Amino acid sequence: MILNLALIIVTLSTLLVAARVLRGPSWGDRIMAFDFLSVNLIVLIVLIAVKTRLLVLLDAALVLSLLGFLTTVALTRYLLTGRVMR
Repeated sequence: MILNLALIIVTLSTLLVAARVLRGPSWGDRIMAFDFLSVNLIVLIVLIAVKTRLLVLLDAALVLSLLGFLTTVALTRYLLTGRVMR
């Protein structure tokens, strides 16, 4: 029961954050919302992995966390300097 409640809450949070990514007033807000969206998706995948007992989903969550971090760093660097690489 608690796992189902957590899934519902995280799903609602993911939908609200996705709306913030789409209509954020500035690029900084959108990047921050995108970072939070990736964290929400990781939590959602982990909760589904716990519920279904599929350990493969934990590997997917790990890969998504690395991609989310690198994307956030790249977008922030592009926003600040105008380029990603030196």
